Amino acid sequence: MQGKFASYTRIAGACRALGATWAILFLALLLSVSCATKLAPIPEGISSAEIIQKAQERSDLYDWKGAQYYYKALLEKFPDDQVLTVTAMYELAFIEYKQGHYEAARAGFDAVIGKYSTPEGASLPQTWKILAEKVLAKLPVPAAPAAK
Repeated sequence: MQGKFASYTRIAGACRALGATWAILFLALLLSVSCATKLAPIPEGISSAEIIQKAQERSDLYDWKGAQYYYKALLEKFPDDQVLTVTAMYELAFIEYKQGHYEAARAGFDAVIGKYSTPEGASLPQTWKILAEKVLAKLPVPAAPAAK
């Protein structure tokens, strides 16, 4: 423990020597470089499977913005493929759920379930509907509006 304290003391001393302004700028630069999600543009001709793989890789790293980026790209690049559309919709709603954004998650899961009541819904895999219903059942009940 003493080693860590000495290390923090040296860092604090260096910050004082640099001056508060430089220390703040250095810290801001360090945070912006380490926390930024830098995503490459989606190449032309990329397959849907490759986009989904990239989205899953981002999700595995808890990079929710990165995962959303790829699932939204899937929606944009393959708008006529209803299976890919419902897949991306489910995954986007699930990302909201994982982040604790329950109202956005609820809206997303409701939209997924709504896809199954369209004429194309009969040809969609039931997986996403079943999963959406299960996660919806776990969501906290929304608070009732306060009476005036």
